[in-house]
Amino acid sequence: MKLLNSLSIIGCLLAMLTGVASAIDDPVSLRGYRPVDKVSVRPAPAKVVLPDDRYQRSYKHAPPLIPHKVDTTRISLKKNQCLGCHSDLEAGEIDAPKIGENHYINRKGEKLGHVSTRYYFCTQCHAPQMDKPPLVDNRFNPNWK
Repeated sequence: MKLLNSLSIIGCLLAMLTGVASAIDDPVSLRGYRPVDKVSVRPAPAKVVLPDDRYQRSYKHAPPLIPHKVDTTRISLKKNQCLGCHSDLEAGEIDAPKIGENHYINRKGEKLGHVSTRYYFCTQCHAPQMDKPPLVDNRFNPNWK
């Protein structure tokens, strides 16, 4: 009797699932309908906005924005070209801002003689500004000054 009840419940569940599966429409992409065989149009490349001086920060303790092109700057596990101008040794000679002292402190709070690995990939926080419309509406208003 228990076996018969179990089989009838499983049968009902399978019938419901097949009915639900057939009622579902084709999946809809978040980017809208676009046939797979249609070639997408590549957007125009963005131009970097170069300021006369340095960008003002958006809020207190915000990472500074990059006021120059970085499209050819390479950052890999073995070499960081940003350090060529912004390390303690080079920054004074070419009037580039030097890396903050916090970039030399590891997770344990120990001062290092080199940039900590958690700050090594500069473009995670620092970004150049592009001449493009915003992707989403932004009503952020920094009232920290």
